[in-house]
Parts: sequence; C-alpha cells; structure tokens
Amino acid sequence: MQFKHILLFSIKDFNNNKEKDGYFPHDGTVINVVVNAMSGLNAVAVGFTNKR
Repeated sequence: MQFKHILLFSIKDFNNNKEKDGYFPHDGTVINVVVNAMSGLNAVAVGFTNKR
C-alpha cells in the first residue's frame, strides 16, 4: 500500500479521534503502534492514501 501522508498520533488523540493537520486518525490505516515505558512514547502511526 502506498501512503501519501503518514502522521504520528498519541494514543490519547487516536482514541478521541482528534484532528491533526486536517486528518482524522480513524480515516486512515494504522501502520504501527509504539508503546515505550522508558521514554514515555506512546504513539500510533497512521497512513493516509488521499491528500487533504
């Protein structure tokens, strides 16, 4: 799958479907999830096939 745009959302923003740069996380495809207790990085990588 070829993504036109990839964004990182915090898990909290992803669960709340909070818009970022004109994109809503539930409109894209989850590529990867990163949960790291040491660094506190809890993020979801979401890819979008269409441009906004």
